[in-house]
Amino acid sequence: MMPKNVHITGIMDSFRQALEDRLQRAGATITDDSDAADISVSMGEGASGDIAIVPYDSQPGEADLVVRVHDLLVPEGAEIWGSQVIHEWADWVMGGAEGEPSSDEPRHWVHVRDSTDALAILILSDEMTSGSVDLCGRRAWSRESIITEMSLLWGRFTDAVQHTHTVSSLTGSSSPVSSEETPATRPDLGPLHNALLRAGGDGWRPLVPMRVSLMEVLANRGEGST
Repeated sequence: MMPKNVHITGIMDSFRQALEDRLQRAGATITDDSDAADISVSMGEGASGDIAIVPYDSQPGEADLVVRVHDLLVPEGAEIWGSQVIHEWADWVMGGAEGEPSSDEPRHWVHVRDSTDALAILILSDEMTSGSVDLCGRRAWSRESIITEMSLLWGRFTDAVQHTHTVSSLTGSSSPVSSEETPATRPDLGPLHNALLRAGGDGWRPLVPMRVSLMEVLANRGEGST
């Protein structure tokens, strides 16, 4: 992959900022001048350009490659990309877990770092992929497993702050997000995997564990409440 000048349009949110940072770390230059760009990337509903990155349930404009993003997990929050519900659950757990948390179907959560790693490979590739690909995590997580894991992590954090740890609190039950199998229909990840292989990557292999993702969500919600 050669360094490129990349022109990006769309709402400036945590997802776009993370993508720009990842591209710059890979040697790309972000330019406001579309005429000076080697490739144009647009983000959000109606996005048009060489590459359009859109929420899965929205329509793109004209683009050579459309990337439909499902269930993006952004610890800092990125409203239009689908992670609002997981932040609501974090607030519910941190606030004392009274009443009932909001309901939701199982989701194939994918961390923003894994997403931007893949997108950077596609954007900077010398062999442009065309068509449409779906991007999401490889397995589904139920609301119950996510909330159970959040409760465990938040409990361990508060025990550490208050010096109330016990042997059981440190060595308690195994993580539900590492053991539970949740049936759910997943978007076809084959086109994304093959496009990343053609672009010189290792295919679609998201690496950020769900437990790390949830710890980051809780940390960010905690910072926002102080």
